[in-house]
Amino acid sequence: MKEAMIIGTAGFTAALSVLRLEENNLTPGQGSVLVTGATGGVGSFAVSILSKLGYSVEASTGKESEHGYLKEIGAATIVSREDVYDGKLRALGKQKWSGAVDPVGGEPLASVLSQIKYGGAVAVSGLTAGTSLPATVFPFILRGVNLLGIDSVNCPMDTRLKVWHRLATDFKLEHLEQLVQQEITIEELPDVLPTLLKGEARGRTIVKL
Repeated sequence: MKEAMIIGTAGFTAALSVLRLEENNLTPGQGSVLVTGATGGVGSFAVSILSKLGYSVEASTGKESEHGYLKEIGAATIVSREDVYDGKLRALGKQKWSGAVDPVGGEPLASVLSQIKYGGAVAVSGLTAGTSLPATVFPFILRGVNLLGIDSVNCPMDTRLKVWHRLATDFKLEHLEQLVQQEITIEELPDVLPTLLKGEARGRTIVKL
């Protein structure tokens, strides 16, 4: 039960993102895969799962203090938020990544799309950076890039079963406990929730009932 709660919605969403990228023919031999918001729940699981599957993972974070954590869970390279999005949106940028897991959205997602290699894909599941997507059609019509929407709420049961099966087999993480930042009681929630809203949390927080 504790393993299931550590995984939770965030781990499920990350696993579904990886599954959808695989269905878009992503393989480890195609080059590095970017994970944005890498210290969050979805990001941490995505880094870990992709690394276990043999991918070279570039983890993006704005938290210099968490570089060691990201290396421990499988990141091959740490890149800053500015390396992903420097504040300037380009119709097309240099082709850097074969795919990406993005729980961030907004302008950073538009920047990521412009830097995906030909035929690659981005699995998007979040809106931390906003709901608007100021992208052009060029990555889609000139490089065949795909934007994959990830929804864990209304996901069909057959897909759910497939994802949980993968989480119990080839996606299963040996260092699952490393993704837990803290275990708290429900009475401690009011003190912990503000850290989530401020983006100060790392990995998962488990509430013990």
